[in-house]
Amino acid sequence: MHTPHFTARRRLLNLFGAGFASSSLWPLLARAESPATDYRALVCVMQEGGNDGENTLIRYDAAGYQQYAAVRPPSSGINIAQSALLPIQPTTQAAPFGFHPACATLQNLFNQKKLAVIANVGNLVRPVTRAGLLAGTDPRPVQLFSHSDQLRQIQSADATDLLQTGWGGRMADRLPGLNAGNIFPALTSLGDSRTFIQGQSSIPLSLPPFDFFSIFGTNDVQFTGLRNAAMLQMLNETSANYYEQAAQTLANKGLQSTDVVNPIFSNQNTPVTQLFNGANSDIAQQLRQVARLIESRAATGLKRQIFFVRQSQYDTHVSQLGDQNHLLSDLSAALQTFTDAMALLGLERNVTTFTISDFGRTFKPATGGGTDHGFGNYAFVMGGAVKGGDFYGQVPTPVMGGPDDIGDDGRWIPTTSMEQYGATLAGWLGLDAASLSYAFPNLQSFARTDLGFMHPA
Repeated sequence: MHTPHFTARRRLLNLFGAGFASSSLWPLLARAESPATDYRALVCVMQEGGNDGENTLIRYDAAGYQQYAAVRPPSSGINIAQSALLPIQPTTQAAPFGFHPACATLQNLFNQKKLAVIANVGNLVRPVTRAGLLAGTDPRPVQLFSHSDQLRQIQSADATDLLQTGWGGRMADRLPGLNAGNIFPALTSLGDSRTFIQGQSSIPLSLPPFDFFSIFGTNDVQFTGLRNAAMLQMLNETSANYYEQAAQTLANKGLQSTDVVNPIFSNQNTPVTQLFNGANSDIAQQLRQVARLIESRAATGLKRQIFFVRQSQYDTHVSQLGDQNHLLSDLSAALQTFTDAMALLGLERNVTTFTISDFGRTFKPATGGGTDHGFGNYAFVMGGAVKGGDFYGQVPTPVMGGPDDIGDDGRWIPTTSMEQYGATLAGWLGLDAASLSYAFPNLQSFARTDLGFMHPA
């Protein structure tokens, strides 16, 4: 059992760690003069608010599109014409599908077999059925359909809502062995501090999407040096207070990481930086910084990294057609540039990008040209190590009140759990069986723990 002092210290580490962009670390890290040959990274893209999967990926054959159009006709305000869709033919699906017209990047990657679709992913306590959910014999996620709860659960991989850490943070807890003792943070967020990045022992690094940052708001080199020296002198003072010790540890890490990251972000002449010129959306700026950190992996010396970015405003109760088009257009363009950057670095097979979202949305349209909160949803995994060009998991039957609907509005019951999805990615990153069980405590509730969408190491 943890002592109160230990618990207080750990809580402070978790609380402040995500907020510091963390001098004395730089000489240690600078020893890595060449990129690690065994490098891998995961990039989590959070579509915050609940992306409408049923308009992101639509059945493209005549019968399938008719089913879609019968529920979402032009009069609903959210219909997408069949002629506007970007068709794909999954290897194991008899019928074709079509991506949203804004998702040209996803279509291209799918056709190049560098993108896989994970069907009907969601928060689950264990496998469930419509009958069991309606009868109350199968457990529902806590506060199902609630944004805050489902958003937290998809990031914690805990539908019981008991865990206060995220599966990204718990993966990072188990990466020190794979990172050969390197003390630079293995998990970096460009999307603020969220549940996903919180670990039990690891301290995440939270960075802004812009180039210059300082805790005192100045880029004066002489002042910065004097400031760091003064800060280090204060931080090296001894204290018997556990809270002060935790604060000192975090402030030290903040200064150390700042000395590593600032030169990376201030360099405007790298190939990756030039590639992102003109990519001005918020999600593009976040992915730009991720790409620059990967480009400078020799400076951090890490062999395994996890990144978190997010794009908000997917809660489309009204005006969905225009709003989702804008969001997916920005995301598609940003992912294309990021993919080009990884190819430029020769790291297509070393970096895997994947999406998560709170939940899907109702197949049934809502008034005002939108949709309501749903349950299961499509997710997308992309990169050279992905067994792309196919669907994994079970595509729901598109019938309201049908076998895959929790009610009568087209809220699809997930058939793939967040644990199965995340564990497949974590296994590719290099986590062993014991670490997978730690990162995903409920993984044993599901028979299949590797969905098979990643090429083996």
